Amino acid sequence: MANALRIALIADIHHGMDQGTKLGSAALDLLRPFVDWVNATGPDLVVELGDRINDLDKDADLKWTRDVAHAFTAVQRPCVHILGNHDAYQLSRLESEDVMQTTFASHSQDVQGYHLVFWNSTVQMAPDVSFHLAPDDLRWLEADLAATDLPTIIFSHLPLDNGSMLGNFYFEKVAPQGAHYRDGAAARDIIERSGKVMACLAGHTHWNARNTIDGVHYITIHSLTESFTTHPYPTGAFGILAIDEHLTVEVFGRDPALHRLPIKPLGYHWQNLHRDFAPKPTGLTRRMAATLAAEGRKSA
Repeated sequence: MANALRIALIADIHHGMDQGTKLGSAALDLLRPFVDWVNATGPDLVVELGDRINDLDKDADLKWTRDVAHAFTAVQRPCVHILGNHDAYQLSRLESEDVMQTTFASHSQDVQGYHLVFWNSTVQMAPDVSFHLAPDDLRWLEADLAATDLPTIIFSHLPLDNGSMLGNFYFEKVAPQGAHYRDGAAARDIIERSGKVMACLAGHTHWNARNTIDGVHYITIHSLTESFTTHPYPTGAFGILAIDEHLTVEVFGRDPALHRLPIKPLGYHWQNLHRDFAPKPTGLTRRMAATLAAEGRKSA
């Protein structure tokens, strides 16, 4: 049986110059209390969900990435970093790997009886100014999920639920095509068919959000330096994922959030989500269907 698990989360640091509501000049000061909190509370793992910088040009981006990398050297727990779209505008994957001293290839590891997937799926914008999943990304995810029998959590930069952006400063009207992968349904199909994924954690959209599909919880973590929900101040957001009897995600800062959610059993699916997932009807369900149909005819 899986044990308790605690993972510290931080997203969209956006260190650098202030750009609109992204107050990048505050990033390093806001990282210090996060580092102190991690070192005081001792989670099993720290996951940074990408967009470490406000991209400008190669020289600035390298400097700002080095600043963030240096800040994380003070963290006394294991850290995993995800590649964000702003991290990849001016810098190659290899350049980012060299500065951050980590890999930005997709990979996974087992911690405390859970399978943790760090999915560095494509974060470069396509010519149609949107994000698309590469076939290799989807094949990698399908193979990785097929190779484990453990309850699984997926971490990515872009959310995978294609949830509503109503009210979002960036993605309701200005750039709606940039909020998610246009073909996110292909990832969800792999996730749902595996029957193993409990939750998917992401950043990118700069607000706290949750959607549950087929029992899988899709949770977005607010940006550290965003201010559109906390104007004129940055959120200072960071959070903790905790799993014991429930799956809990708490986000701290000026725009806090708390999600306390049921844990999806392995192999569990919502009824009628996919026809081939649905169990064959029993005598009882056939009788219930017949009764409901008869009642419907009477009321018509």
